[in-house]
Amino acid sequence: MALDQGDRVSGSMDLLDVAAGQVKAHLDRHGTAELGALLEALVAEHPSMALRINLAAMVGEAARSGHEAAALALENFLLSLVQSRLRAAAAFAALVHEKGWARVATYSRSGQVRECLASARHAGLKGVLLSEARPSGEGVILAKELRGEGLDVTLTADAALPSLLGEVQAVVVGADACFEEDFANKVGTGAFLREAKAAGLPAAVLTVPEKSLSGEAARMWQNRSLPAPPRLGKLPKGVAWAGDLFERVPWALATHAIGRA
Repeated sequence: MALDQGDRVSGSMDLLDVAAGQVKAHLDRHGTAELGALLEALVAEHPSMALRINLAAMVGEAARSGHEAAALALENFLLSLVQSRLRAAAAFAALVHEKGWARVATYSRSGQVRECLASARHAGLKGVLLSEARPSGEGVILAKELRGEGLDVTLTADAALPSLLGEVQAVVVGADACFEEDFANKVGTGAFLREAKAAGLPAAVLTVPEKSLSGEAARMWQNRSLPAPPRLGKLPKGVAWAGDLFERVPWALATHAIGRA
């Protein structure tokens, strides 16, 4: 079972699509035989992604009733997610229109954020400010995607992003997992939202109900270590690399929580 744990660029939606494809292929070829092992492996591959945790839980529970039930659970989960994403995009576009936001800032890369920003272009959104999102640089990929959607894009370094917030009317971030008191997103999100609050800017967190975790599902969530960028090469003798890839950010920092269950 070859799974890639090294993807630090794709958003949770993209990683969910990969997992769903693997589950469907397994069900088509093997039915529910060894399905539990695959679901456990898919969660272990990206234990910070709520979509994978909830997908595995739903399909695993349905599999007790057989192959057809598991396949239907997978289909229903994906359909529900598509509908939730469409509702979130519509809600964000309505918010942009209501508030008159012409330019916003974001951080890291999220498929849902990309969809919402693209949808809001027809509601008056014209430009996006974002940073490169080190160490993996996924912000550069998002910048190219947003430009392809017809938005004006300004890219900057992570450290310079707060100093440019005077050019926007709001900040927008995604979420990889949502809990009762906080949500998880790439490390640096909390500092970004605190800078926005200090600047008097509203902050919108874009999510879907399928990313909500509670009970046993919430206990399954795990952080991941922040990878050292290859450009550093071999660290000097006696120097250690440390850090987490994600952080838990209080909902209190969000002015708007679109799609929250």
